[in-house]
Amino acid sequence: MVTQDNDYNLEYGLISSMLATGLTAQAREVISWLEPEMFATYNLGALYANIRKQARKHDLIDFLLLSQDYGENLATLAEMANKATYGGNLLGYAKKIHSSWVNRSAQQTMLKLAGEMSQARNESQVNELTQKALNQIQKLLVSKTEIKPVAMGELMDSYIDVLEKRSKSDFKERLLYTGIEAVDNILGGINSTDIVVVAGRPGTGKTEFSLTLTRNIAKNNGSVLFFSLEMGNFQLIDRLLSATGGVGVKKLRNPQDLDDLDYNRLTNAITDIREQKIYFVDRGGLSADEICAITERHLSEVGSLSAIVIDYLGLMDHKQANNINLTQAIANSMSKLKTFSKNFNIPIILLCQLNREVDSRAVKRPANSDLRDSGSIEQDASQIIMLYREGAYKSNTDNPYSEAIITKNRFGELGTAYMRFDKGHFVDCDQAKAYQELNEKPQQAPKSYAKSYGKGAIQ
Repeated sequence: MVTQDNDYNLEYGLISSMLATGLTAQAREVISWLEPEMFATYNLGALYANIRKQARKHDLIDFLLLSQDYGENLATLAEMANKATYGGNLLGYAKKIHSSWVNRSAQQTMLKLAGEMSQARNESQVNELTQKALNQIQKLLVSKTEIKPVAMGELMDSYIDVLEKRSKSDFKERLLYTGIEAVDNILGGINSTDIVVVAGRPGTGKTEFSLTLTRNIAKNNGSVLFFSLEMGNFQLIDRLLSATGGVGVKKLRNPQDLDDLDYNRLTNAITDIREQKIYFVDRGGLSADEICAITERHLSEVGSLSAIVIDYLGLMDHKQANNINLTQAIANSMSKLKTFSKNFNIPIILLCQLNREVDSRAVKRPANSDLRDSGSIEQDASQIIMLYREGAYKSNTDNPYSEAIITKNRFGELGTAYMRFDKGHFVDCDQAKAYQELNEKPQQAPKSYAKSYGKGAIQ
């Protein structure tokens, strides 16, 4: 009786924690190997089966949708979620459930063996039954709590559902958009598990580009966590207010130069961005592990995120040990960020520097091979945006345009998007006109893929 009570409490605790915390990284791991038949309580095992089905099909755990889509009792689910005590030990609960299942299964095997042996007619049958039971027990004892492959056939219903969702008009809201129309026309949207690398030499506007993305995402009701490993919080706010209110950063740093019109614009800009969900972390030298830990804590305390911005990779602490070089250390950091993005369904905008060799070339437009220190950056990125601005190399140029050169796009096209660089900020411009001015020949406007912008990754 005590054992049954323990089993029930563990199984209830696991499910209530899942309902309360949603599809966390631990929940994903548990779902990958814990089977419904391992539950001692049939009703809880059946509920877990629906939770697993929902997670695989819809990429979330939500008790309201469990009630609507799978017929579970809403009041019961809400009560279970409210009774959740601690959601950080899902793996511990699951391993104990697995261990209890192993013990029960072994006992059942031995009881069945005892019954069959009592009816055995000769020594040969006894030996055969004994060996069969030993094999079954051995399989149980060596079974591990690890990721279990899923048959493709089991995934097809979920995939068909995904196709149906993609065909609906609101599907674009599930993608993240930069809000820079020319860039979005080429990218076609950013998926929730993408790492988008934004690279360029100093002076090409990497930080400004990332702040433009951040501002646009926030304006569309998204939420952004911005890791600034170089600039302080107030420097970033200077730029955001300048771009939003049309007041130069120089004036913000010298308020005595502000006139009445500037103050009006500044007041409106402050009102606009005050309530936006933008969160800054301005700590230098953070490692990938620390960035992931800070983000996970933010998710649990504040809520979902549309994107994470890291400015920039070269200033991270890559935990370079004596036995590995910087290239391998960066590869390890990229792997951790990629895993985090995939587990939590949050796209990462990662800023990177380019090699100095770009400066010595006659043609200074960058390529993927110019990424500093590691080929793993190109390998792990879903999209790569190379920034080029002639003004960064020639102070006397009359070229008003910056180029966002998409050199990798795992799910779409490659190409160049043009932006005007006006008073330190990126502004949309006529693509055909920009192309014609820079290449001295007419060019048709590119086909538009994104007419409206979603708020970001759906959790």
